[in-house]
Amino acid sequence: MLKIIILIVVGFVVYKIFFDKKIENNSTTTKDDSDELVECSNCHTFVPKSECKWTKNGCLCKDCQ
Repeated sequence: MLKIIILIVVGFVVYKIFFDKKIENNSTTTKDDSDELVECSNCHTFVPKSECKWTKNGCLCKDCQ
């Protein structure tokens, strides 16, 4: 019985080390998405995400608000 428990523990440790890898985000972009450009739903110009007002129909730029 003790051998089975040890085998299960060793198997769990091996699984955690080799197969349970977390997905890492290795992108070079910044975490702040304010520089990302989005299209205004009214005039179809591209503006920074930080300058948009979000509505149920999409984003509106400063000029369309």
